[in-house]
Amino acid sequence: MFTGNMANRFDDIDALLHGLMQQDKPSLKELFDRKVQELDLPVTAACKLIGVQHRSVKGLLTGEQKIVDITTLIKLAEFLQVPQEEVVQLYMQAVQQHNPVTTMSLQKIEFIKANFDLAALKKAGLINSLSDYEHIENRITKRLGLKSILEYKKPNGDVAFSSGVFNPKNVLTRSFWISAAIACFEEIDNPFPYSREGLINIFPKLKRYSTNVDLGLKDVVKLLYKVGITVVYQPPMAGLKLRGATFNHRGKPCIVLTDYKGFYPTLWFALVHELYHVLFDWEEIKTMRYHLTDDTNDEVSVREREQMADMFAREYLFSRDKTKEIKRYIHDSEYIREIAEENHIHPSIIYAMNAFDLSGDGAQWAKVRLMSPPFETTIKNINAPLDDDTPIEQLLHGYKTAIKF
Repeated sequence: MFTGNMANRFDDIDALLHGLMQQDKPSLKELFDRKVQELDLPVTAACKLIGVQHRSVKGLLTGEQKIVDITTLIKLAEFLQVPQEEVVQLYMQAVQQHNPVTTMSLQKIEFIKANFDLAALKKAGLINSLSDYEHIENRITKRLGLKSILEYKKPNGDVAFSSGVFNPKNVLTRSFWISAAIACFEEIDNPFPYSREGLINIFPKLKRYSTNVDLGLKDVVKLLYKVGITVVYQPPMAGLKLRGATFNHRGKPCIVLTDYKGFYPTLWFALVHELYHVLFDWEEIKTMRYHLTDDTNDEVSVREREQMADMFAREYLFSRDKTKEIKRYIHDSEYIREIAEENHIHPSIIYAMNAFDLSGDGAQWAKVRLMSPPFETTIKNINAPLDDDTPIEQLLHGYKTAIKF
């Protein structure tokens, strides 16, 4: 018999071994999956053998079902051929994993509920739980560059061109999207002064870069960066119909491209649209801090400015007159490719302008989708994803490497 320090040492070893064995112990779901595979049974057939509905068994195995009849656990233990006590213990572990106990203060929990649409953030891939508030705080603070969730403040609602009458839907999601964009610009912190003359000099050759799907947009962003304009791509979020945005960060224009329609040509259209605002509306945007190209805003003052920006982008990329001339040949892909080369643009832009003129024709937008290249590689170097769990400074490392001089 061991006494003193030796006895304590063996107690420690036993505790360590027990902990290691607990870590290696399979979950209730893993035991069930193994048994079903061993018996070569469909899951539905296994549920019938147990005498429990499939939905109930699934809830038990994942811990989603918090209230359960003890006889169900007994039946499950018999099916798995493991002790009843072990099944109960594994079930309790599954419930705890699915519904983690938080040590977060009630103040923070209430703050999160009041300021964030958690369902929208989960759909965007930023968070993977609606109830693990420590995880939620961790992901939000990393993406926004905050030390504490309590530092978060909704952005000013005074948007350029708006009379203040417009009450947007999905305010919480909209506020987060804006805050996420601002966090990018603060992290990038473009050192070059804004030069309107420099932007005007870039314009004649800008659309040529659309012909290079992989690198064209990145090269344009580099050119704009050097004249004091920062451009990032930030994914759209559910419930928002934003096509882009222009911000004032330390007196310099910052553009966010987003494309809820998912077309390569509309990405370029959005860029030129926002650059119009930089050229002709910068003083008002600078005063109001930001402008959103929001398809849900029907204020007359806003729609007039948006239509002017749309018209500018349209005429610059491929004019209405040119679209009328080629309309009868729109199904001749070789001809359209030749016209695109003559006009120094990607062919998909022509299809998009034609569909824009025939806005009620779904077949034409289907044609745009067919002829548009995927733009994952296009945005790769300028993308600020929402589904990445790295801190904002690491998230933009690739951007800094590709764009900064």
